[in-house]
Amino acid sequence: MNSRRAALASVLALLAPSVAAARQGLDFDVYRETVEPIFIRSRGDFRPPDPGNPACVMCHTWQTNTRLALETLEEDADGGVFWTEDQSRRNFEAVSRLVAPGDPDNSRLLRKPLAAPAGGTPSHTGGKFWTSRDDPEWQAIAAWVRAASGPAPAEGEVDYAFFRACVQPIFINAVPGSLPCTECHTEGGSAFLQGIPDGRAVWTEEESRRNFEIVTRLIAPGFPAQSRLLMHPLHPDGGGDYAHNGVRRWMSRDDPEWRMLAAWVRGERAGADCRR
Repeated sequence: MNSRRAALASVLALLAPSVAAARQGLDFDVYRETVEPIFIRSRGDFRPPDPGNPACVMCHTWQTNTRLALETLEEDADGGVFWTEDQSRRNFEAVSRLVAPGDPDNSRLLRKPLAAPAGGTPSHTGGKFWTSRDDPEWQAIAAWVRAASGPAPAEGEVDYAFFRACVQPIFINAVPGSLPCTECHTEGGSAFLQGIPDGRAVWTEEESRRNFEIVTRLIAPGFPAQSRLLMHPLHPDGGGDYAHNGVRRWMSRDDPEWRMLAAWVRGERAGADCRR
């Protein structure tokens, strides 16, 4: 009986992504036939005379700190690569989080690889694939997004009281052999915390509110593994970012502190009780 329940749970977990995306009005069949092949498409070699940018899958199938986390590709006997339908459904869920249904111009999926003068984001680590919105790829994805009828998925909320009582102290309390986060992150380009004046050990209410406002820009509510706040200080062996100028605060995602933060990001922790 227990094995049957486990099997049912696995099936439901697999179906959950397609159900969530369907609520947004996004069409899975169109996605698989039209959108997903774009992620595999070659964009030229790194070497002259045809330098180009790598295919999306060159980064987005193994990097864990990206919002577009795609499944590892399968390979057929002839060396061709593909995703199974189950893998495509999981990809569909990840991609759907980057889409504002009915609104291509405000969809991260369409803005990151688009040149900034054409309305794209200022930068994209993998390069800019589209110089304008007239590009056939951009138009194909935009048509899929435009056809969706539902509202964009609501982002989860994180609790301020828990942030002030349980999350904020992490930035002050250093792990053995390191400096506190406040040593580097209160000034300059890496600042996301208010400085604490001499004579005080903690932030005021007003300063804490400001910290909360900035720190929440470093998380993806509901998705700990897509949140820079959690992935940057995490050791790469645990799936963290490859570069962090400070020491690695957590060696794995099993660290109690990391798990506490992950629960907060998922919206599971609230109030001023830090126990558990």
